[in-house]
Amino acid sequence: MTYHLKKIAVGIESIERLRIRQKMLADAYGKIIHTTRNMPKQKDQLIKTGSIFWIIKRNVLVRQKILDIISVIREDGTKGCEIELDTDLVRVIPTPMKPFQGWRYYMADDIPPDLNLSNEDNEDLPEKINSELIKLGLY
Repeated sequence: MTYHLKKIAVGIESIERLRIRQKMLADAYGKIIHTTRNMPKQKDQLIKTGSIFWIIKRNVLVRQKILDIISVIREDGTKGCEIELDTDLVRVIPTPMKPFQGWRYYMADDIPPDLNLSNEDNEDLPEKINSELIKLGLY
């Protein structure tokens, strides 16, 4: 069985803002790391085949391949984990998602398919257009 994660991109209003924030992380740490409190029980499966699907403005919009998941001890002594992500943000067909805290598993049968766009097309689709297409049920 293939597992994925879904996570709300807190404080992020667009795919471009997510890209900028992750570039800052990559510049500072040499890789893109998402830190979270709970270690996924399906860690090995996630590393082999999983992605993290980012929810932006209540819609799943992009995914990133999970490269590694590492257990860490935070500065305050609590346990946590770091999820290392690929640099590529792959757009998916926008899918509405209700808010939740933390991350959740996203089963393979439920994930939205990738949008088959070239990188040029990918950069030129404004978030407002995506949002309107979703509202109209055309996307």
